[in-house]
Amino acid sequence: MNCSEAERLLNPYVDGELDLITAVSVEEHIAGCEGCSLQYQNIQELCREIAEADLAFSPKAGLARRVAAARRRAIAGLTPWWRRPATLAMATAAAALVLLFVPVRLLRTGAVEDRDVLDNHLRSLMASHLVDVPSSDRHTVKPWFQGRLSFSPDVPDLSAEGFVLTGGRLEMVRRAPAAAIVYQRRAHVINLFVAPVHEADSPPQAQTNEGYNVVAWTKGGLRYWAVSDLNSNELMHFAQLVRGR
Repeated sequence: MNCSEAERLLNPYVDGELDLITAVSVEEHIAGCEGCSLQYQNIQELCREIAEADLAFSPKAGLARRVAAARRRAIAGLTPWWRRPATLAMATAAAALVLLFVPVRLLRTGAVEDRDVLDNHLRSLMASHLVDVPSSDRHTVKPWFQGRLSFSPDVPDLSAEGFVLTGGRLEMVRRAPAAAIVYQRRAHVINLFVAPVHEADSPPQAQTNEGYNVVAWTKGGLRYWAVSDLNSNELMHFAQLVRGR
């Protein structure tokens, strides 16, 4: 892959829109090209700035009440309510808000079916880019994330329980910067993805996707996904250890 091809694919790569093979080719090019690597870092920085800008917009209170009142007034009049200009305007505004906020909400849900985490896990195994900061010391890995993310993920030391810290890296989950904390259990790699959410705490829930086990939970405004080919019982044990710290 040459630089022009890589530059054309950088934005869809960051947005998670590429297939696995193309994404791996882009990662390999970035690893060996200083110019494209710098552009990739600039795009990541822009994504972080957008995520930290908190551009979410909330509709004013009482919108639904006003829509309902307009509908009642229209029904009481001679003109059918669906033809009244005020009702049409309110309905149009409500529809626009639904279209705007439903995708945002879906992006914030903690569904364990989220494809991003599995694709990220597979890429990390195939592209020889498992960690940005290789270390088994939590006091090295945790500070590395500071300034690179809008939140500070915890990096628990679970070596006594047989889960050895390998390092960490930056990832994109739901098109927003996220942390990937990497552990090793015998020959099995565990990617622990962490991203901020606006959700209540929830217990670990497990599922299997394409032969890989995924355990997801929410705690303290953060969503966690543990992904590995490790057996489901051990991965659940890992998730419970992380959640209990």
